[in-house]
Amino acid sequence: MIAFVLTSFVILLTPGPTNTVLAASGAAFGLSWARLLPLAEAAGYALAISFFAVFAALVADLWWALPSLKIVAACWLAYSAIRLWITSLEMKGAMRRGAFARVFLTTLVNPKAMIVGMMMIPQPNPDEMVWRISIFIALSSLAGLGWVALGAALPGGIRRHSYKGAAFVLGGFSLYALTSALA
Repeated sequence: MIAFVLTSFVILLTPGPTNTVLAASGAAFGLSWARLLPLAEAAGYALAISFFAVFAALVADLWWALPSLKIVAACWLAYSAIRLWITSLEMKGAMRRGAFARVFLTTLVNPKAMIVGMMMIPQPNPDEMVWRISIFIALSSLAGLGWVALGAALPGGIRRHSYKGAAFVLGGFSLYALTSALA
């Protein structure tokens, strides 16, 4: 269990799509508002990891399943990148309203959920599965709050461009997911 917790922390602290959106939201909205967004991350991971843990055996025999999921993820990340890139500071209120859904949906397609659900959760033991998913969700909330706080702590000049930076990073993740699916 200690190895699972340590591996989970490493995964959650590694920059990725969800962490990028959390940090950008912290930079754009501040810690006092964005501190609730790790709940969206936790909900997304709960759903995605549960899906991958339960259906891992079914997906393993379908050659097209994983590439298809990667293409869906690539499309969502590209869409999110474009939305963030075209967002101006004047549209901040509209983006705030959609932030919870953006974090949730980005977490659903985050490759980290696939890794945890298919490789780190023991398939035949339902009690162990529930326990590990619960631990990962709790850790994701803590790590998510850290990413929000990191974004909120950025200097004002950098915070002003947080959406452009996040769009660039998400675009890179989208290209990586797409090339991985096509390989």
